[in-house]
Amino acid sequence: MTLRRRRWVLAALFAVIAGGLCYLPYRMWDRQREDAIETEFDFQLIDQMETVLYGEYVGERDPEWPIAWYVNVWDGYTEPFGEYDLEPPLFTWVRDAGGEVSFREYELDNSTGLRAMIRPKNEGEALVTLAYTDERDEALADHRSTAWKVAAALAAACALLGWLLSTFAMRPIRRVLGDQQSFLADAAHEMRTPLAVIMASSSQALARDRSNQEYVRSLSEIRSAAERAATGVNEMLDLVRFETGQAMPRLAPLRLDLLAEEVAAAVRPEDVEVVADPCDAVVVSGDMALLRQAVENVVRNAARRSSRVELKTRTVRNEGVLDVIDNGPGFDEAVLPRVFERYQRGDRNGEAGIGLAIVKAIAAAHGGSVAAQNNVEGGATVTLTVPLSRQ
Repeated sequence: MTLRRRRWVLAALFAVIAGGLCYLPYRMWDRQREDAIETEFDFQLIDQMETVLYGEYVGERDPEWPIAWYVNVWDGYTEPFGEYDLEPPLFTWVRDAGGEVSFREYELDNSTGLRAMIRPKNEGEALVTLAYTDERDEALADHRSTAWKVAAALAAACALLGWLLSTFAMRPIRRVLGDQQSFLADAAHEMRTPLAVIMASSSQALARDRSNQEYVRSLSEIRSAAERAATGVNEMLDLVRFETGQAMPRLAPLRLDLLAEEVAAAVRPEDVEVVADPCDAVVVSGDMALLRQAVENVVRNAARRSSRVELKTRTVRNEGVLDVIDNGPGFDEAVLPRVFERYQRGDRNGEAGIGLAIVKAIAAAHGGSVAAQNNVEGGATVTLTVPLSRQ
């Protein structure tokens, strides 16, 4: 099942579960509202009955009186309180009511609805009043229409919320799959050129008999390509470990100025001068091996495009800062904001590697940062920042 289909399935399941949980209180509200409308109408019938009782006792008859009858079951006698074109089953209602006040629904041939209230007086005697239910039925119809709209909106909201939650829940999985795909793409990219060199050199060496010097040259090319492939794979694995939090730095007090001098003495590219300016002690909290790897990556990257690389350390507030300054052409302005991303080349002289991406990951693992800028007088400066040690 694809991630997209799985997301829709999760959204549908959430909508069903959430909708089911919301249905009970919604149904209770719906039922209470319908009962309130019907109860309000029954109170209208009760008011009519009180009018009928009061009018009967004082002997008054008013044309505006509600529809009402006096019913005597024993004598088979009914007396209307007005002239009506209605023939409701009065005797049946009174007999069924017994001695209790009750209500009955009644519908005319033209589908007009009425509701009756039966109030017994003596055994076999009762007063009956009726009222048209048009307004009540319209109120109920309006309420049910509103209820359907609310139910549809609730279902849509549950579906939308389920879709959003499923999207949020699938993010880690998509991130993992994305990392896997990126790792495979990076591996293919990193291995493609060395493997091509190995294939070409070995094929050329095996094409015909050659001298010992030619075999040595071919084997040297193969070894160099294999070393480049091994370096690229190791860097890629390091980057994955840093980004996934598998490689955590072992923090300890570290002289950043001495580390700069050590790297300057160890890294000696051909025809490139690497120097470290002496300065006061800068003690940071860092991992010696990781920070050395980061500084070496920056220095080697700078040495590929310049003839002089200078390392300077300083303290800025609570941070130790290492500047790596070169006299090369600087970074292309178009890629300068993304120079620490994977496979971003600072200029045509740089390699399509991930050295600066590893520098960024190491700095982030130490709680620091790294930045790059082009110098006004030429060249570029890469600034590595690491928090100072508290000890």
